[in-house]
Amino acid sequence: MIVKTRRFGDLTVEEQDIITMIGGLPGFEDNTKYALLDHDEKSPYKWLQSLENSELAFVVMEPFVFFADYQFELSQNDIRELEVARPEDVAVLVILVIPENPTEMTANIKAPLVINMAKMKGKQIVLNNEAYPVKLHLFQQ
Repeated sequence: MIVKTRRFGDLTVEEQDIITMIGGLPGFEDNTKYALLDHDEKSPYKWLQSLENSELAFVVMEPFVFFADYQFELSQNDIRELEVARPEDVAVLVILVIPENPTEMTANIKAPLVINMAKMKGKQIVLNNEAYPVKLHLFQQ
């Protein structure tokens, strides 16, 4: 499938690489098909590009790069919806906000993206942990 994107031009995305985000993302519920793009293999940052909206792409990363002790449990409902059979099939990503000054970058660790890479199903899960904010600065302020 050829997908037109604003940031990356025309992309070829194989059917097996399409991630279906259950219910979309808050504010973008109509966009459920995404591709995870690795623009630089040496970088911890990736792009979650909508396949339905060429303008919609999120910078994401695994939270463990900056937050080694980050952890949470999935509900049985989430496990069922995502069809998780093995924990090692699950990828956890957080959405980043990168302002003009990159040292002010924040990560949303309150609502991680949980993706079953074996089934290519994902979901943004809002955690009930008060210690995890929506905007956590990645660098010392």
